[in-house]
Amino acid sequence: MGCSSLSIGIVGAGTAGPAAAVYLSRAGHTVELIERAPRNLPVGAGFLLQPTGMHVLEDLGLLNELLPKTRAIRRLTCLDSRNRALFDLHYGELSPRLFGAGTHRAALLGLLLAAAEQAGARVRWGREVVALERTSTGRPRLRDAKGDEHGPYDLVLCCDGAQSVLRARAGLPVRVDRYPWGALWFIGRRPGAFAPDTLWQRVGTTRELVGFLPTGTEADLLSFFWSIRLDQVAAWRSTPLETWKREVLRQVPRAEAFLAQINNHSQLAVAAYHDVRLPRWHADRVAILGDAGHALSPQLGQGVNLALMDAAELAATLSRHSTLAAALADFSARRRRHLAFYQWSTRWLTPFFQSDHPALGRARDLLFPWFAKIPWLRREMVKTMAGLKTGLFAQLPP
Repeated sequence: MGCSSLSIGIVGAGTAGPAAAVYLSRAGHTVELIERAPRNLPVGAGFLLQPTGMHVLEDLGLLNELLPKTRAIRRLTCLDSRNRALFDLHYGELSPRLFGAGTHRAALLGLLLAAAEQAGARVRWGREVVALERTSTGRPRLRDAKGDEHGPYDLVLCCDGAQSVLRARAGLPVRVDRYPWGALWFIGRRPGAFAPDTLWQRVGTTRELVGFLPTGTEADLLSFFWSIRLDQVAAWRSTPLETWKREVLRQVPRAEAFLAQINNHSQLAVAAYHDVRLPRWHADRVAILGDAGHALSPQLGQGVNLALMDAAELAATLSRHSTLAAALADFSARRRRHLAFYQWSTRWLTPFFQSDHPALGRARDLLFPWFAKIPWLRREMVKTMAGLKTGLFAQLPP
């Protein structure tokens, strides 16, 4: 049972692409992973690996190698402008064995790429794929910016991110919206003022949000996020850095030692968020994984975890079905409820934290503390944080 050995081209070495390369190479498929970057660089902000993502990495045999490079996060807390808790959620409320892991993207990517190559996947760097074409028999092939062809393949996986150039070539209608708000981010040494097991956030109005995520133990790092409208980035860069630092310290006085590590605007990167909507995540001999298929804002911290689960589910459906068409249809069907819940809830939640509507911030400050006091609703909030929800009244096993 299962699809016989396939020739598979994967575009994009973010999270979904390398994870799929590990699974599919180990299953005996011939895999070529193509990435536009010239080499594997240690870039990217810290992220929160959830129990769902950990389950996938455990299945791949990589979790025990990754965890020593992360920080165990037991608690997520968010304060309002008067230092009252909007919510203070603990993974242990679901199970004492559950936790999140503050992780540097480079640490995860390094493990996935090494495992993929060890399993036999071929990784091609410095190749920007710009076109997906079809042979006379319908098999997809890829063309890069240099004019070179790759393939043809039995299956192509589009894992090239929220701004995917291949997604539309798959023949699916797609809606892509860019949020007007993004974030500045920086990773530095963690001072003792920030607990090593807590994702700490503070909000003012809907225009003010700051967060600190412990990110890895090898250098005891801390990831810093500062909300900003994307059309104000240029103005921020022209403002003296000390002026901006004073604004951060007004929000978070304890951050002084951390901010001392920032001496230039260029040390902070800019993150933009997109909302990607597709009717399904497959077409003829094509599957769309990760942010290319369902990018969302990071308010619930699920992007990497959803990408890992995409890779695991695709590998599982290919092993269950004897035809590729049936496997891809099953892949979309099995991912629908989980992705739909997090896409819907993220769209609903984001304006309360990042928008130009201060009234939503006032409603948030009034209602959210009460939500967290209702036992059933609080438990659902923790399940949502952990990545376990598949609907208002449904969930994955913890």
